[in-house]
Amino acid sequence: MSALEEKVLVSVCCTAYNHAKYIRSCLDGFVNQKTNFKYEVIVHDDASTDNTANIIREYANKYPEIIKPIFQKENQYSKGIRISNTFIIPKCQGKYIAYCEGDDYWCDENKLQKQVDVLECNPEYVACVHQTKTLDLRRKQESLFVKCDKDCVLETERFFAATNPYQTSSLMYRFELYNKRPSFCFVSKQVGDYPTAVFLTLTGPVYYINETMSVYRKFTEGSWSLRNIAKPNIQNFKDMIKILTLADEYSNFKYHKLIDKKKIGLEYKLWKYTAGFEILGTERFKLLSIIKRLKMVFYILCRKLGVGVR
Repeated sequence: MSALEEKVLVSVCCTAYNHAKYIRSCLDGFVNQKTNFKYEVIVHDDASTDNTANIIREYANKYPEIIKPIFQKENQYSKGIRISNTFIIPKCQGKYIAYCEGDDYWCDENKLQKQVDVLECNPEYVACVHQTKTLDLRRKQESLFVKCDKDCVLETERFFAATNPYQTSSLMYRFELYNKRPSFCFVSKQVGDYPTAVFLTLTGPVYYINETMSVYRKFTEGSWSLRNIAKPNIQNFKDMIKILTLADEYSNFKYHKLIDKKKIGLEYKLWKYTAGFEILGTERFKLLSIIKRLKMVFYILCRKLGVGVR
């Protein structure tokens, strides 16, 4: 079978918007992959106002078999349109799907091959993830994303106990599961990665490779993480709570204690910006630790006095 006739095994989803500073390292991470299979990268530029689209065109012209661009004339995200669902996924042809945002990048040329090998040899695994390096651009610090020091199956209990079980740039999963995602995956137009991760961990084993194969740039210009520092998105907290409530029902409450513990943590963050003194008498409030209860009283007082809360 010729290279042109070979079927695509992995489809990579990449969204970009005003990522001219970062997109070259992202695209280099894609085209430098060494694999014994064919893969494609669907890169969606959401009407960037900088040079992002031109850089993507450059790579698409040089690597037409790998880089398959989508260019928007008007920004779709601002219209509330789900970018991946609407534009990227319909073009994907692979057995597996992987992700990397335009301001992140892969730092291991064998990343795709290693993950495909795991999934091909272990049909019971629904997904494969790996370690990610975090670059905190505000504090100029580096850290590892996953608090795990060996290859292992990420048990569902560990998933819900972790603050962030893995970074999206490390995720590869079976494409057949995409259209099987339950209703809680569509609750929010802004929180898309986490509900998919919840669905995967409730569906089957997720395997973790303890090798740093991607880099997550945190607090890039215009990023979700930076916007939430400047002005916390209250709706995101509400959406996350609803997602977990529906996921709890979806799993027949098998992990209720773990999920509810995660919900109370999100409720605490929500109350920090919205609650009044009436919250202090509720049963949910009493589930907080003594320290968090004291902090909540402080936050409420600050807001009553017109003092900003961070």
